[in-house]
Amino acid sequence: MNETVKRSLQQIVGEENYTDRLIDLVSYSYDASEEFSRPFCAVWAETAEQVSEVLKLANREKIPVIPRGAGTGLSGLSVPVRGGIVLDLSHMNRILSIRIEDRLVVVQPGVINDDLDKALAPYGFFFPPDPASSKVSTLGGNAALNSGGIKGAKYGTTKDYVLGMQIVLPDGRIMRTGSETMKTASGYDLCRLFVGSEGTLGVITELTLKINPKPPVSATTLATFDLLEDAGNAVSQLMYSGVLPSVLEIVDRQCIWAFNQYSNLKLPDAEAILREAEEQGEDRVAQLARRFLREARRG
Repeated sequence: MNETVKRSLQQIVGEENYTDRLIDLVSYSYDASEEFSRPFCAVWAETAEQVSEVLKLANREKIPVIPRGAGTGLSGLSVPVRGGIVLDLSHMNRILSIRIEDRLVVVQPGVINDDLDKALAPYGFFFPPDPASSKVSTLGGNAALNSGGIKGAKYGTTKDYVLGMQIVLPDGRIMRTGSETMKTASGYDLCRLFVGSEGTLGVITELTLKINPKPPVSATTLATFDLLEDAGNAVSQLMYSGVLPSVLEIVDRQCIWAFNQYSNLKLPDAEAILREAEEQGEDRVAQLARRFLREARRG
């Protein structure tokens, strides 16, 4: 990459938000996958306008741009391509608005999942999508990959919670899509187009997200089986019966052995289904636990 492009990037984001130091570039050469490729440079953007100018420059110079949040992805999507510019959005990490009466929040893409939930906790609300990396993953990355988690069967994935977005297109144009209402039938649903597009259609610079009231009571139930096949059949029976847990996961013997080796759980030597339910009262949670065990035995 030539010096003219370097100086232009420094003018856009500031010298303090530009790096081509080897030690920094190595840290931007990988994510949580096994892929590795070093970029030409990395920049930290702090506004949508800076993102726009970076993309205009890169588009003009035919330089690949790789948007990056926390780099927790397992599929190599934030690993550089043919050198390129890593566009780090982690500095855009503000919660812009919490509107409980409208059941929505407006956030920048660098906000961490768990940080949003901490901000919502005093209001008794939460953001349901729960990727395993929620302690460090960013909401912009979640939207780009349509992340979900073990609660997806009940609550869905990120696409089910994106009401609106601000996007910077590859040529630098800034656009908004969606609305701040729970239902809209006006025009194409472009949010669904951009969510899960993995940064190939544009860079997310703002998100308007639905939030849910947090159920006050939760309980975990474990059902054990001699055969893994029986556990799988029980899952089918449970879903058919209408028992919709917030978490439902099959745990095989090998996993249970590992749990017992490194914890004090003392789980039985068996195949198992782990289930968690969230409800408004303890009686309802207990009722669902009994029904879960009854339906699991039928499977």
